[in-house]
Amino acid sequence: MIRFAFLEEKGLALAAMSDKSDGNCGSKPEAVGTSALFMHRLGISPVQLRRLRQVHGCCIAEASVDAPAGDFPEADGIMTNRPGVPLGISVADCAPVLLYDPGQQSVAAIHSGREGVFQNIAAAGVRALCNAYGGQARHLLALVGPCAGPCCYEVSAEMAQAWKAAGLPACGRNLNLSLGIQQQLENAGVIRHNIEVVPHCTVCSGGFYSYRADKTAHRNLVIVML
Repeated sequence: MIRFAFLEEKGLALAAMSDKSDGNCGSKPEAVGTSALFMHRLGISPVQLRRLRQVHGCCIAEASVDAPAGDFPEADGIMTNRPGVPLGISVADCAPVLLYDPGQQSVAAIHSGREGVFQNIAAAGVRALCNAYGGQARHLLALVGPCAGPCCYEVSAEMAQAWKAAGLPACGRNLNLSLGIQQQLENAGVIRHNIEVVPHCTVCSGGFYSYRADKTAHRNLVIVML
C-alpha cells in the first residue's frame, strides 16, 4: 500500500492505493476477500465503499450514501462532500486522478486511461466538483497517481499520431499519460504547484498490478475519503 501524503497532510482523511502486497483488490467477486482486507487495514468497512462500473468514458457520478452495497453506477469518476464516505476506483496502468477542495470539503476520484485523456475526463472532474459543491478550480489540490509511464507506454504508430494530433505529449510511440493529465488539469484552472504527479510506473516498477506487463485481470484499488 502507498499513502498519498500530499493530500492527507492538507486535511484529507484518507488517500491510499493498494499494491501487489495487498493482493487483487478489483471489484469482481473473486477479489471481494482481498479488497475487504485492504479496506480493514485502512479502518473502513467494505459496505461503506462507493465504487463504479468503469467504462473508459467521461461521466462523473455523485456518490449515493443510500445505494446498496455492490450497486455501482456506470461512470469513471465519483465525488462527494460527505465526510466518512470512502470512494474507490480500480486501476492497472490507467491513472488515478484525485481532486480535493480543502475549502469546500469535497473530493473526487477519477479513472483516466488513454481514452479518458482523449475525452479530457480530468477537466470534466474539475468542473463537476466545482459545480456540485461551489468551489473554484484554483483552490483544488490534485494528484495523478501511479500509472503506465512514458518509459513503457508504447502504442501503435497510428495511435501515437492520434495522441500527438490531440496536442498530448509523447516521445515517438511512447505516450506520457501523467503529463497529459497534468496539462489538462492546468488548462482546467488547477494551479501547477497544487498538482502532484507520483512518478511510479505500474508497468516496470514491479510493485503494482499491470495489465500491460502481466495481462492480468487483477487490479489496484485507490481510495479517498473526507
